[in-house]
Amino acid sequence: MIGKKIIKIWDNDKISEQNIKFLKQKTKKVTFPTSDFIKTIAQDLIDTYKMINCAGIAANQIGYKYQIFIGMKELVDIENPKDIEKAEAELTDANGNPHGDNYEIYINPQIDKFDKKSINQDEEGCLSIPGLLVDRERYDIIKIRYYNISGQVKKITMSGFLSKLFQHEIDHLNGILMIDEIDTLDNVYPSEATKENIKKYTSLYSQYYNINNSK
Repeated sequence: MIGKKIIKIWDNDKISEQNIKFLKQKTKKVTFPTSDFIKTIAQDLIDTYKMINCAGIAANQIGYKYQIFIGMKELVDIENPKDIEKAEAELTDANGNPHGDNYEIYINPQIDKFDKKSINQDEEGCLSIPGLLVDRERYDIIKIRYYNISGQVKKITMSGFLSKLFQHEIDHLNGILMIDEIDTLDNVYPSEATKENIKKYTSLYSQYYNINNSK
């Protein structure tokens, strides 16, 4: 089992315009029956997911421009979901995913309906944005559909952490990162709020903002 390297918008103190440009591109729909190439993407997602303590990975985070992501299927054996968000933000190497067997492959995912009254603000981390956490609003209850690798359509209702996860990963597939479209900079903060990190990530975020808004 060999996982793929996660594409990050920065690495330590260095920002990557090339990686930002790639992650900001919208991904392409998958056609059925699935080709061997699409099955390879799915397997690469599984292998990478099993290596990293995370809740989900979008295909473009490992270099593929297709509408596929892997994510938790059930919220089980997790005392505090925020621990997962922090683990994603603090990723330094691949130590294995304690939830590695709890997953689903979501192909061409979409939200059919959301409860407008169920907006909830919560913390998020992202493998592609190491070191930062964001407090942002998501719909807490959504009705979704997706296809599995066999081309069967699945329609379910998601709530809570899984709803947030689904929206986060769909954003990835649409070229949107969690630090986009936020209400205030006060909602973006280092996972470890030292003076050094505050200075470091303020500079990196400023560089990202300038690159993202110069297009």
